[in-house]
Amino acid sequence: MIKIKKIEEKADELLKQFNIERAHVNVEKIIKDLGIHIEYGEIGDTVSGFLLSKDGKDTIAVNHSQSEERQRFTLAHELGHFLFHRKGQYDDIFISNIHFRNEKSSTGEHRKEREANSFAAAILMPEQFIENEIEKIELNNIQSVEAIVKSLAKTFKVSEVAMTYRLVNLGYNI
Repeated sequence: MIKIKKIEEKADELLKQFNIERAHVNVEKIIKDLGIHIEYGEIGDTVSGFLLSKDGKDTIAVNHSQSEERQRFTLAHELGHFLFHRKGQYDDIFISNIHFRNEKSSTGEHRKEREANSFAAAILMPEQFIENEIEKIELNNIQSVEAIVKSLAKTFKVSEVAMTYRLVNLGYNI
């Protein structure tokens, strides 16, 4: 089991490595710069994406029919699997080696899926970046929680649901 602190630290490490200092993290660029290939295509209605490691090559496949926000979260989620769950060796591919992002991973039923979700949230919505954006919002006198969540989700290019979960997990009263 990977502690949340380690997941957050890894996300912060990547942000520093790629000199990312403000909201709207370009997760696609990070993935490509790490040497991981990205394929967009039709995967099926119930699958958002998966990580495939085979013959020394890593590929993240993303369902192109889903929203931009969902695709970004899927990319970050699969990057989490790459960083924390890939075995480091390239054997023949077995179904357990392919990490699908589907409705079950969204609910976080499995430990590895929860860890990948936590990493995706940490890399796409870093705590310090959220704090900076909340300060800006407060200066503009936005009062309702719904308006704040909507504004933050738009700034970070994530869904309002993902932003709500992130804020709750960071200890904000929502």
